[in-house]
Amino acid sequence: MSDMRIAVMGAGGRMGRELVRAIHALDGCVVAGGVEQPGSPFLGQDVGALAGIGEVGAAILDDPLEVCTKVEAILDFTSPKATVEFAGLAANARIVHVIGTTGLAPDEGRPLPQPHAMPRSSRRAT
Repeated sequence: MSDMRIAVMGAGGRMGRELVRAIHALDGCVVAGGVEQPGSPFLGQDVGALAGIGEVGAAILDDPLEVCTKVEAILDFTSPKATVEFAGLAANARIVHVIGTTGLAPDEGRPLPQPHAMPRSSRRAT
């Protein structure tokens, strides 16, 4: 089976960089992308180089939709507003969305969007 392709939302931040390093260290997983907000000084940089693990061939983009179409999972330690947006994108793309964001208000993003079919990653060819 091929490695699971994972992107980090908020890849330029302290937690984002740590997540990139953690993914890189896991067998069966590969860092396949990163997202930052428009105007970020990290846009265009290689996500691995920014995290100190060397280039991985994936640039940090400001288009989360584009990134979600190229991966099987996203790790999200961003802001509540961004997390709600990413939840919708992940549900529509039928990919895994791991949320580590704090500060969600009780009514914010509840319920978060849910996929209506099996995740793409469950249908990968072996």
